[in-house]
Amino acid sequence: MKKLLVLGILFLCFNHSYAQEERKIPFSVAISAHIVKYNQKIDAAYQDQDLERAEFLFDSLVTNHLSGTYMDNFSVYPIKGEPILLEDYEKPMFLISYASWCVPGIGEIPALNDLADRFHDQIDFVVLFWDNKESLKEKAKEYNQNIQLVHIDEKTNKDSYIINKLKHALGFPMMYFMDGDKKILDIRKVVTHHSSETLTNSYNIHFNSLSKGVSLLIANLDLDTELSTNNITSPEENIDKRTDEERNIDEEYERYKRERDSINNKDNN
Repeated sequence: MKKLLVLGILFLCFNHSYAQEERKIPFSVAISAHIVKYNQKIDAAYQDQDLERAEFLFDSLVTNHLSGTYMDNFSVYPIKGEPILLEDYEKPMFLISYASWCVPGIGEIPALNDLADRFHDQIDFVVLFWDNKESLKEKAKEYNQNIQLVHIDEKTNKDSYIINKLKHALGFPMMYFMDGDKKILDIRKVVTHHSSETLTNSYNIHFNSLSKGVSLLIANLDLDTELSTNNITSPEENIDKRTDEERNIDEEYERYKRERDSINNKDNN
């Protein structure tokens, strides 16, 4: 009887662990489950010209529903060479989504270049342009060699079911901070300022903003190293912190899998 009880407990623990492993929610699924309600609320905030509430709504969406999800795997295209899958980037990632028609602050790219020079051994700095290759070539000279410039043409990309969520749901330019497994640690808007700012002030504004993202990635990397070195189990592995709403997005998840499998089947045929 005791043996049966022990076996039963082990079986339940195994199933619980397996279920938790299977519940790695893709970003595209989480954003699909919450974006309609978010858009309704944020549209109302903008109509009331309540920018403070709009910022609160964005932060709430990221903190409560998007952080902790996993970025979908999709292909990006460098200026030269073959397409690269997102999962092929092994380091923590600082990803900025952009477009050639967006006008950055004059100090933004210099600040990003300096951070990439210092931390590229630990972090993959990737700037993703929603553009074609020709547009990307024109921008390439502004960034240094430690920043990887890639592009996606939404109209021709086979991962359009992911790209649509990433590009249109939150807009751009946008910063995504991910660990080596592509778990999203945070999402933040790229800071803006008045066009009359001097280069020095613009650089300082952007450096301070961008360096917060770098600090987040480095701190998480240090934590992972400490846990691995000391064989410590992360609390997140033992506690399911998701809300009931987040646990009940199975329908959206199944739709995601069907769409993904349908696209994969077409490619194989």
